[in-house]
Amino acid sequence: MFRGVAQMEIGPLIKLHRIKQNMTQEDLAAGIVSESYLSKIENQKTDASPEVIALLCERLGIQLNAENEDMIKEKAEEWFALLYDAHSREERDAKYQELEQLFKNSNSDYEILFEIHKIRYYLLRNENEKTKEQIEKLTNLEYSFDTRQSFFWNKYLGNYYQNYEDDNVKALQFYKMAEALIKKIELAETDIADIHYTLAVTHTRLINDLKSIEYANKALDVFRQNYNFVRCAQCHIILGICYRRVHMIDMAIKQYNLAQHLGEITENSEVIQLSNHNLGYLHSTLGESDEAIKYLEKAYEMGSNFTTTQITTTISLIKEYYNSERIDEAKMVLEKNYSLVKELPAHSKKLFKLEMDVYKYAIYQDYNKLEHTIINEFLPYLEEKSDYANIVTYSNMIGEHFEKLKKYKNAANYYKMASLNYQKLLKV
Repeated sequence: MFRGVAQMEIGPLIKLHRIKQNMTQEDLAAGIVSESYLSKIENQKTDASPEVIALLCERLGIQLNAENEDMIKEKAEEWFALLYDAHSREERDAKYQELEQLFKNSNSDYEILFEIHKIRYYLLRNENEKTKEQIEKLTNLEYSFDTRQSFFWNKYLGNYYQNYEDDNVKALQFYKMAEALIKKIELAETDIADIHYTLAVTHTRLINDLKSIEYANKALDVFRQNYNFVRCAQCHIILGICYRRVHMIDMAIKQYNLAQHLGEITENSEVIQLSNHNLGYLHSTLGESDEAIKYLEKAYEMGSNFTTTQITTTISLIKEYYNSERIDEAKMVLEKNYSLVKELPAHSKKLFKLEMDVYKYAIYQDYNKLEHTIINEFLPYLEEKSDYANIVTYSNMIGEHFEKLKKYKNAANYYKMASLNYQKLLKV
């Protein structure tokens, strides 16, 4: 019999390889079995004879005799771990290539789990099209997933909808399905902590602060016990955001400072940058412009790559310079970074481009373009995304603009929009 692959699990593996090779059922079945019988094999509705399985595998160019199953499992688990903690891209890529070759030469039960983890791998590499293609391929196999496979499948679908579709509601649905499976399988406590952290992030984005605090603390307990200081720092940042929103300012500052301290211990520049950014934003919301600029400048100067964190910091710094009437400094940062927005992934580009456009027109006093961009492009986009916080910010901004021009009726309309959306924000 076929070592390493259970008889009733051969069908999904055959289907997986057929899909990967862009073969139809007709192509694979020709001269071996009928298409309907192949369909039953792939869908685990029959046990085919070893002879039939051998012929199908020969046509696919695969072997189902994983005598080195334990070695494959060990190497696969090592690569899965590299997808979570801070590791170099080169290390992840090298392990990935090694596993790809292993599965070409000797398939095993771990192959489907490996294919599911490719979703996260492509997400980390910002390969949007490959991520979509991988999800489409695996959707055809979803019915055959065991509980462990289903856990990671739902988790990574959540990652996809959160990071590429910007749909946190749908992401939360998948994360909850993954969470519901935790008690049915054996998972490392760090895997459980990671889904709790992911749920904390999602609840934060949906402004469900109490839920976010609950999940962040669950994750923090595990990461602290495992001395994973980078993940601890990430939890502290989430907690800081939540405490700021519920106006527990001292607690928020404490969380950000803890994150910054852990970032310094681990020499993790991303954590330090994010801590400074959030401290800057906190002081900005308190109207403490000098303190806000101090922290935002630190975060801005740390950014070597034009990441999402870096552009968020850049826009926040431009806003603070503009609001403090430090126009020359605002112009300098804007001109240095304006064109770099084009380098961002398409899924995150629109929001940042619109924000950069708004401040460009405001700084250079191009009021016709400012009005058109906020009224006809930005506010409709924010309404579509139910981004109440930014609607409040930019409807107030255009309201103040019209008030300065003594267009009081227009100003009143946008102040009213800000007020209504502030009320919606409080109800979220």
